Amino acid sequence: MEIKTGYLYHIKDEYFDIVNDENLMQNHEKGKKRPTYFTIKDKDILWFIPISSKIDKYRKIIDKNKKNMVFAIQL
Repeated sequence: MEIKTGYLYHIKDEYFDIVNDENLMQNHEKGKKRPTYFTIKDKDILWFIPISSKIDKYRKIIDKNKKNMVFAIQL
């Protein structure tokens, strides 16, 4: 399968079985369908970026990480 930049993809369950990394967004998490990923190519790296409609949820996570990063830089 040729993977192209600028397209949406679903990753097969078998990938998550092989990689077995609990930090990755999981397929069928909590009874929900697999996540959708948008692809962007930067030089030789093809990035798979998860897409979500839960903007408020992830905005809180981003804001928290920004605060933690600023705190770490000030130390």
